[in-house]
Amino acid sequence: MKTNLDLYKVFYYVAKNKSITQAANELMVSQPAVSKSIKTLERDLNTVLFHRSNDGVTLNHAGDVLYRKIKQAMELVISAEQDIEGLNNMENGTINIGAGNTIMQRFLMPYIQQFHEKYPNINVIVHTVVTDELIKMAQLGLVDIVFTHLPNQIPEQFQITRIKKLHDIFVVNPASPYANKLIRKNDLPTLPLVLLPFDASNRKNFNQFCNKNNIVVHPLMEIGNDLIIEDCAKSGLGIGLVVREYVDNQLENGELVEVKTSFKITEKDLICAVESTHINNIIVKKFVELLK
Repeated sequence: MKTNLDLYKVFYYVAKNKSITQAANELMVSQPAVSKSIKTLERDLNTVLFHRSNDGVTLNHAGDVLYRKIKQAMELVISAEQDIEGLNNMENGTINIGAGNTIMQRFLMPYIQQFHEKYPNINVIVHTVVTDELIKMAQLGLVDIVFTHLPNQIPEQFQITRIKKLHDIFVVNPASPYANKLIRKNDLPTLPLVLLPFDASNRKNFNQFCNKNNIVVHPLMEIGNDLIIEDCAKSGLGIGLVVREYVDNQLENGELVEVKTSFKITEKDLICAVESTHINNIIVKKFVELLK
């Protein structure tokens, strides 16, 4: 295209206002600059576009044909600029957040509530599936930010922000015989453990700990939900493996007791991961800032 697109922008404002003066005011340029742009456009198109008079300018037939097309394009551009301005001012937009049920319930919900209160016009969509699926969705552009635990495998194109350290602990009902008993590594194969399924991402650290120490455990139960594991421990069904930071309240009010061990079980990082194409997303940045 040989014609500078800025000339069409000037043409649009002159045609809309039927005035070079008003167009110049909206564009914040001088009247001579507007007149020169219109003459240049007419020269490039080899046609006159306006009837000129002392009262202003009106479109001729050629100008009217051009304006009908340019009007649609310019209104789309103006609308897009307004959308971007709205995004920058956090006046509109959407954020897609991905996390497992436990992270969502035990960590993220208060932040989502704060974010909504601060930016009520931003639509928050939550996806709760396993980490591998969330990563795939993020790579497809369906999720903006993923919350998970390391050592999950996160592709290189994701920017990782470490949020906090989490610690796995064993918990039981206060009346359990294990409540005041010191547990050693060699005891693990015989304990009535209540764990997440073997391939669950939140159990990976514990699996690595067992492999490193040549320990084979025989869980009493394997349950795919951290909250149910806590309920099992509360009811005295067994020894639950949970995250200390997620059960602080239950430990404080005495519903659960942390089992003493002669060893540290595992610790892991709670992280958020953002795919490279979303790193500069202003809404994602604001949400991460809120976490910090």
